[in-house]
Amino acid sequence: MTEQKPYEYDMTYQKMRSLFRAAERNHQHLTGYIVFSQASFNKPYSLESRTYVVSSDNKAYRPNMGGYSIYADSLDGSNQNVRLEQYMSAEKGGPDGWQIERCYMMSDEVEKALSILPKEQEPER
Repeated sequence: MTEQKPYEYDMTYQKMRSLFRAAERNHQHLTGYIVFSQASFNKPYSLESRTYVVSSDNKAYRPNMGGYSIYADSLDGSNQNVRLEQYMSAEKGGPDGWQIERCYMMSDEVEKALSILPKEQEPER
């Protein structure tokens, strides 16, 4: 029997943030991906350069933290340890900040997140 590979599961940033917060309240970590729109930049970047790997293990998603930060790395490795919350329009980047084109998690991470949810109330939509 062959093992099925995880697939990409699209969701809004708000849904991902909600799942991340639920995971951290239950002392678990999740990983997701945020793709920023090419229109957010003044020169062309590849899809891999505009895609950032984000962990729920960031202050923005953890309860009772003194600060608020979201560190992430670009998928191609060209941009490491970027404080995304400063650039993202959906966070503290303001209306001229980077616009999210797509958010996704791999299906195995979604399954992990859903196993946490019975302990939690349904996340806000």
